[in-house]
Amino acid sequence: MRFRSEIESIFEGKAFLRPLFYSYPGGLRFELSEGGSAIEQFLLALRKATTICADIFPVSKPITVCLRAFGKPNLFAYRNLLSELRAAGISIPRSRCLWLVAPSPDDDFDDEDDISWLHIAFEAPTSLLQNLLWSAFATDFGSIRPRPRCDIYLFNLSDKVMVWPYDDRGMDVIGPNHRLLSQIYSKHSQYLLDYDRQTMAATFEPSNPPLNTDAPPIGGAPVS
Repeated sequence: MRFRSEIESIFEGKAFLRPLFYSYPGGLRFELSEGGSAIEQFLLALRKATTICADIFPVSKPITVCLRAFGKPNLFAYRNLLSELRAAGISIPRSRCLWLVAPSPDDDFDDEDDISWLHIAFEAPTSLLQNLLWSAFATDFGSIRPRPRCDIYLFNLSDKVMVWPYDDRGMDVIGPNHRLLSQIYSKHSQYLLDYDRQTMAATFEPSNPPLNTDAPPIGGAPVS
């Protein structure tokens, strides 16, 4: 259960709260898709998210992935999800962490019995980053396949940052690593969601000193 305990410890038990940006203050919210056809929106979201995430997940480290889906508490109920993941080139390794969480009163499950949130956490190489983002954004596009029906969370546990690409419209990036988030804020400011830009500026403009100086700069070596 190492992945679960690390995620809960680093992100204070808030990693799967919604909306993530407002549940874990001090993070970033990016606007991804814009106008155009469905495929144009999808491809633009994929391109923007891949560009941003390349500065969060170094090629030298695996990504910790957590899939989150609701349903009956047995893996057979998720056979379609697993099939779509395989079609996307994503295989769940034997070394994985599975756990169930009971739904909260805010979850709309139509009063069905035995419905739980299933979490499957595992490590994946950064070469699968675009496959994972594709799978996350395809959820709301019925005409785009493969289309796993689940939330996909991406973690850089060593640098204490997580990414939630919630759909083609946007992506949240949060964590206690203020220095890395500040670098992402500056480098990709053109993609920030304007609606929340003032909130982010209050945290990341130069007049607000970083709270964490332990993280390496983007693309650089660890600070000694």
